Amino acid sequence: MLNFDIFKQKSPKQRFLLILGLVMFVFYVVLGFAFIFYEPIALRLPSIPQWGRIAIGIFLIIYAFVRLLSLGRRD
Repeated sequence: MLNFDIFKQKSPKQRFLLILGLVMFVFYVVLGFAFIFYEPIALRLPSIPQWGRIAIGIFLIIYAFVRLLSLGRRD
């Protein structure tokens, strides 16, 4: 279940850092999918093979979820 109690009783600084963390999560996921599926990236980076772009995209998506999990564990 989702726990929305993380938004309660937070200082403005903590709330800002939480929102910034969520924005960065979305950014990394979008960037990961862009590396995998967006063809103009392949045209601008011809030295990276197809499997390399997929590996970078998967790494970015996994990194985004690791950051999200660590964001939820903070006090």
